[in-house]
Amino acid sequence: MPHLNLFERWITAATGRTLDQHAVDPIPAAAHLPEAADNLRHLRDELLLAVDHLRTRLLNEDDLHASAAAITGTAKTIQDLAREYGNARARIDALIGDETRTAYALTHPGQQVRRRYVDPGDTVLVVLPHTDSCRAQNLAGHTAHIRVGSSDARLRLPDSVSSVRLSHSDAGIYRDRTEDRLYILQPAACSPTTSGR
Repeated sequence: MPHLNLFERWITAATGRTLDQHAVDPIPAAAHLPEAADNLRHLRDELLLAVDHLRTRLLNEDDLHASAAAITGTAKTIQDLAREYGNARARIDALIGDETRTAYALTHPGQQVRRRYVDPGDTVLVVLPHTDSCRAQNLAGHTAHIRVGSSDARLRLPDSVSSVRLSHSDAGIYRDRTEDRLYILQPAACSPTTSGR
């Protein structure tokens, strides 16, 4: 689908950094941008499908042959999705406009990173992102071996016998929507050259 990279392009144009570069910045507002963009992308897809469903029902004259509740129910779904989409968009606008994120981007060039694709069951070494959850658990910025799951990840903290479960975004695992594959970020061989706004 051509809109899959729409959000990446939009955020890169607005901030001067790619979502991958934001993911590795040590600022919570930047670290949350990839997950927020993924949420907005998902809601946009759901909204497009609901609108298309309503349009199809109207073109097929379902409003004349079925109960009115079928049409109004679909319209209510669209209204609810539009509200969620508006909230998700407002969250991204707040993350983009975050003063700490903006100040950091102005004074630090974006890191050059590369993607390494992973599969559930893999154990990989990552630098845990500076999400609010990782900061609250004093994990942000630490290098850790994590075991990739299909929807979360596990890591064993030093001097601990139990493991900690983290969401993919808190474990530094991202989904490439064009490839439909999971990946982690690693420093690229070259030095940073892209600066943020």
